[in-house]
Amino acid sequence: MTFGAPNFGPGGKSIEFKLLAPAERFTELEAAVEACKNELGRFEGVYDVDDDSRPGKWEYQVRVKEDAQAMGVTTADLAETIRAAFYGEEVMRLQRGRHEVKLMVRYPEADRHSLENFEKLRVRTNDVQERPLTELADVQIVRGYSEINRINQLRSITISADVEEGVGNASDIVDDMQKKFVPDLLAQYPDIKIRWEGQQEQTKESLSSLLIGTVVALLVMFFLLTLEFRSYLQPLLIFIIIPFGVIGAIFGHAIMNLPITLFSFFGLVALTGVVVNDSIVLIDFINHRVRKGVPIDAALLDAGRRRFRPVLLTTITTVAGLCPILLETSFQAQVLIPMATSLSFGLILATVLVLVLVPTCYRIYHSWFPYIATDLEDHNESLRDDPQSLMPVGTRDEPMGLALRAVE
Repeated sequence: MTFGAPNFGPGGKSIEFKLLAPAERFTELEAAVEACKNELGRFEGVYDVDDDSRPGKWEYQVRVKEDAQAMGVTTADLAETIRAAFYGEEVMRLQRGRHEVKLMVRYPEADRHSLENFEKLRVRTNDVQERPLTELADVQIVRGYSEINRINQLRSITISADVEEGVGNASDIVDDMQKKFVPDLLAQYPDIKIRWEGQQEQTKESLSSLLIGTVVALLVMFFLLTLEFRSYLQPLLIFIIIPFGVIGAIFGHAIMNLPITLFSFFGLVALTGVVVNDSIVLIDFINHRVRKGVPIDAALLDAGRRRFRPVLLTTITTVAGLCPILLETSFQAQVLIPMATSLSFGLILATVLVLVLVPTCYRIYHSWFPYIATDLEDHNESLRDDPQSLMPVGTRDEPMGLALRAVE
């Protein structure tokens, strides 16, 4: 009897892996399976340790002797004789009205319901003599398997176990087995191979694809910000705040007493796209003030004063929208709470730090690359020397033809 509960997240058991071995090493495979099950049983919180190797029904296994092979007896001959004795052999079909009736020849029903005389069954050989079955073949009574699984032509047995949350950690258990138990197991059974599956494998695949998607998204964001600010360095100033958002998300899980799950990483990916908004607002405002000829220190102070309210309101409205999810107690919402926690707490910490870090980093950037500031100042001087460049095209003191060409 096993007990379970609905679980959201990666599919499969908490711990699941396969042991593979050649068919001739199946005895070693079974011994390795028992060793793995015993090892899993010693961890606290692990229960329902099981494998998919199920014993089947008892069966007779018949193998032709070498002397019988020399007489021309094959395994097919023995199988046909045994089948004809117990299942029957069709000798003819009779027409009964519109239907055909098969006429089968086989042992009487009383003999077919008992295997008492199985070894006395006679087999007709090529010399037209009937010999006892035990004279031609070795008969063994063994228990077969309900199913035989193979992967890449290797016999496979899957071992699985569940872990009680709060008592044990599946990831830590798997890491402990991979570091301590598996090397000794492979040394003892060199023909055995291990293939890890279950929630751990699904989580690794999801995180791998998630990491690739995050990198692609960051590259696209960098490309768009480069086009907007016409600089390769200013987008990096915006990305500086992302690690602090991740730190805020980790603190948020500690405050909410939540484990970091796959959905927490989904929230971190969303956080990378939201947390940069405040940085973009500040840097864009600073650039505009510098282009108007405002000294860099005054521009930084002015950005902090004038952009404080928009930055704060953006964060408050976002976190307020996520609060119903954070406070939800229903079972269906538990899967979304880690995602909302990453997004909310990461955004809160990033907002507090963005008002300090972005102006500071911009000031360092302005000091280390003064030629960029010089280009901005030269641009400002050109604007002051030519005031008409700031005026609409139709109001400049220039020929109408030039104005029309400019509009076109």
